[in-house]
Amino acid sequence: MATEHPQASDRLPERVVADLLSSDRRRRLLTCLEEHGGCLPVTDLAAAVAAREADVESEAVDPERHRTVREEIYERHLPKLTATGVVEFDSMRGTVTLTGYGLAEAGR
Repeated sequence: MATEHPQASDRLPERVVADLLSSDRRRRLLTCLEEHGGCLPVTDLAAAVAAREADVESEAVDPERHRTVREEIYERHLPKLTATGVVEFDSMRGTVTLTGYGLAEAGR
């Protein structure tokens, strides 16, 4: 049986959705979360985003690029995504969980 997920684009004001989707990296981040079951450790999420950007496998991502993407996720994207309730961040486990599905799709 398919699990129903709340559609973030249905519960957030249009201007907030537009702001969230204004970043290519944030759209990739949301897409990667959706493709990986909605929950990933930040390190794995950064590798997935960096791999998508470089069009390579996660294991082939340059370590410096991986570090840069991970830092940007922590400093720029997580604060915005958690403030809007699109994701939850568990600092004890270092995981990001998608709570608002469909947002990445709305930006395509």
